[in-house]
Amino acid sequence: MGEVVGTLVGRWYVTVFGIVFLVCATRQLGWRRTLAYLAVAVTVGGLAENGSVHLGIPYTRYSFNEALRGEELFLGDVPLMVPMSYAFMAYFAFAGGRLLASGPFRTRALRPWHEWLVALMLGVWAIWILDPMSRLGQHFYLGELFEYAGPGFWFGLPTGSQVGFTLTVGALLAMLFWLDRDAPDVAVDGIRDHPHLIALLTYHGQVFHLAGVGFWLGRRADLPVADTIAGAALLIWVPAAVLTAVQWSRLRIERERAQAATPPPVRLAEPAPAAQRA
Repeated sequence: MGEVVGTLVGRWYVTVFGIVFLVCATRQLGWRRTLAYLAVAVTVGGLAENGSVHLGIPYTRYSFNEALRGEELFLGDVPLMVPMSYAFMAYFAFAGGRLLASGPFRTRALRPWHEWLVALMLGVWAIWILDPMSRLGQHFYLGELFEYAGPGFWFGLPTGSQVGFTLTVGALLAMLFWLDRDAPDVAVDGIRDHPHLIALLTYHGQVFHLAGVGFWLGRRADLPVADTIAGAALLIWVPAAVLTAVQWSRLRIERERAQAATPPPVRLAEPAPAAQRA
């Protein structure tokens, strides 16, 4: 029981993001497809993480903190919360990518690959911030979690780990797009009414809450790298946000022009009552 509490309460952020994932995914996919995806995502995550711990495949070799055994649930030699996070990280990238690619007034992009490519970018960008910040976990609530053999170009993370995660998240995204392949393209009044808004906001929450921790830790003289990681999150985000703002503004202008050019419907006069005709 203590290990269950350690996983659900001790890793409260995983629990919070997991609840949001279940709410959003079940509304979109239904319980059956959501549970099927969750099972596959945790299995893929468990195999990938354990494969890297023992064989260095697909993320190169690293190890988790053995002191965590007895405090939280493990799947093989990996804390369970790690493969569990695969499910919501890929889903938030999937739904967020669909919103960014389709724009605030439609639920689907013009081409499916537009959605998949943006979603893949979001999935990889998230891990570029989450992984290096997680290596500093002993300095904040995350705690000491794992250690890479290194070295690597991205704050000590090997290139192979980034390539491996790109392949993994790409596979999970492919499953999500396949499960939701028949989703219709529906008109939406605006961003506040878009069905994927919560997922996109939560995606930003999982990235920028750690960026905020990075800026906070960066005040310490012995942890300047934390400030650099947080700054990198902003440097990656700002160009994407600017391009999105420009694209969405263009979509809004085109929508307003189309509405202005559409003549109002002609209302036919109702026939006069029989008494008046007489």
